Amino acid sequence: MSISISIKEQIYTNKDKKKIVALKEINTFIKPKEFVCIVGPSGCGKTTLMNIIGGLVKAREQKILINDKPINKENSIAYVFQTSRLMPWLTLFNNIKLVCQEDSSDLKKKISQILKNFELLDFQDSFPGTISGGMRRKVSLARAFVNNPEVLLMDEPFVSLDQPTTENLYKVLIEYWKKKPTTIIFITHSLKEALLLGDRILFFSKRPGEIILDYKVKSKRIPLKIDNKGVQKEYDIINKKYPNLLRGRK
Repeated sequence: MSISISIKEQIYTNKDKKKIVALKEINTFIKPKEFVCIVGPSGCGKTTLMNIIGGLVKAREQKILINDKPINKENSIAYVFQTSRLMPWLTLFNNIKLVCQEDSSDLKKKISQILKNFELLDFQDSFPGTISGGMRRKVSLARAFVNNPEVLLMDEPFVSLDQPTTENLYKVLIEYWKKKPTTIIFITHSLKEALLLGDRILFFSKRPGEIILDYKVKSKRIPLKIDNKGVQKEYDIINKKYPNLLRGRK
């Protein structure tokens, strides 16, 4: 699904009743099945933009189109957050069942299949507290993909994990995305992660967040590791050409 995004600005009021402009003049188009990363300094409005796309908040003079039509409750949009957000009192099977949009005779087979695809079937009766943090993130990926979403919104989904666990999850994500392509918007603070995973990177300014560079990634995803030599080379080129980019200045 393609996504067309046009936002005049997003303003919120802090606890001192002072108006804060979080975003302004966001205009971009994301192609169907494209993997787009958003990179920018903390507090620049990345998560705010994701919440607007997902329909959780409204912005001033916004126009969010999915396949050239206004976003509505019938659009299939899935989220993966910084934490797994699993229900601790439910088994892994039931955590995935909780978000399923149908209640058919094939539901058990459908959930078992997604668990198998993510190498989690042997743990379907386990509770979240009995498995590792990396496995919990893997469950959250399976839960996001179970309904074959048109759009997948990912907000720093691999933050705070060690490198081997993170790289394993990169493999899980990319392999499944290739099997079941969907449009992905992925927030990260890591430029190397964005270069490794993304087709494009939208670089944001400091607050109020604006897109200061729309960058097409040249690196290949092979090998799917953060120390990928092609990624390192492109990382060095970007930092040399735009030394203040990660601080929110082009």
